[in-house]
Amino acid sequence: MIDLKKNFLIYGYGVSGRSVSKYLNNKNSNYSIYDDYKNLTNLKNVIDKKIFKKKIENFDYIVVSPSIKIDREHLLYQYKKKIIIDLDFLSNELSNQLIIGVTGTEGKSTTCQYLNQVLSTKYQSTIIGNFGNTILDEINLKNKLSKLDIIIIELSSYQLTKLRYLQLSYAIITNIYSDHLSYHVSFTQYVKAKFKIIRFLNSKGILILNREVFLNHSKNLNIINKDRVFKVNIIKNRKNYLEDNIQDLNSQLTEKIVKKIDKSISIKQIKFKNLPFRNQLIKVNKKIRIYNDSKCTNLENAILKNNLISSKNKILILGGRPKPQDCKNIIKDTTVLIFGPFAKKISENIIFYNCRCFNFESLSNLLMFIKMINRDFKFNTILFSPGGESFDLYKDFIDRGIAFNNLIKELRL
Repeated sequence: MIDLKKNFLIYGYGVSGRSVSKYLNNKNSNYSIYDDYKNLTNLKNVIDKKIFKKKIENFDYIVVSPSIKIDREHLLYQYKKKIIIDLDFLSNELSNQLIIGVTGTEGKSTTCQYLNQVLSTKYQSTIIGNFGNTILDEINLKNKLSKLDIIIIELSSYQLTKLRYLQLSYAIITNIYSDHLSYHVSFTQYVKAKFKIIRFLNSKGILILNREVFLNHSKNLNIINKDRVFKVNIIKNRKNYLEDNIQDLNSQLTEKIVKKIDKSISIKQIKFKNLPFRNQLIKVNKKIRIYNDSKCTNLENAILKNNLISSKNKILILGGRPKPQDCKNIIKDTTVLIFGPFAKKISENIIFYNCRCFNFESLSNLLMFIKMINRDFKFNTILFSPGGESFDLYKDFIDRGIAFNNLIKELRL
């Protein structure tokens, strides 16, 4: 547990920083705020850079945003034993709730969503963490948490490298692909960050992971007893269409997790609600199916989804700011269209077999090209799964997803 009578520094005043300040206010705790980039002179407890450097040793806890990289060059590196994040404060508020932590490269949010839909049929449950929901700034937080039976927490690799006090009843790893290498430096370090979720299991806690993750990364399981590791075998390509295949993969995982938690719960009557811009079928008729998967920022995952489409008469649309990769990806039997300022760089990271590949300055130009050539080629599937971050041309993946939907409507593909 965290000693709330000690002295806190909130380093960075973004969403999590603001939430922590409200929490500490509610607890009448002493804290200061420091932010390199924001003008916070209108707030109480703010310290400037000169005072910050002089006082930093006096703080007992340093609360940072999970995305801040604390490497050897960072001024906080020598104080890393004091570093915590917002989720650590839950250790002071939880009592007998079942706590489920979910991590993985892709599908974390959907897994959390599906688990919540199923478990809420019998229990009072909620989702927090990287999913986007914060509860720290709630007044009478302990009282509100006491009304919950289950708390599902989406955990990123950033959060797992900084957590200290959170305790989990179940830890879930959905999958692991190469990702966030600019932060973790190597794929090996990224994998180790994901497996740090094991450290936060309580004494009876269970690790649930995809069998593929187990087979590829079992050496990272040496810190947990084998009888506390539950491997889930997921069968691929059981359905005809991409959206059904993705939902099937996620529902298989969800069902097996739920059965481990409570065998009496059935998912057969559940109609799962999917999150927007995740393998979303936005147009379907006798001629074509068009998917908006703007949330995909991982090239390997975009290609894996493309491979779930059995047709060879398909288009994969890529774009965005590419993330560092540890190896090249292979695409087969696909027309690949890439847009944006990083189009050439993206294509250089791919090995093409029996593919046509074209680069475009913008998404609108790309879609005009599809409309023009579709008269001859008669494509039956278009997958918009960029595989790169949206920040080259758009505010975020939601902005990018909306733009794609609007262009599809205008062009009447």
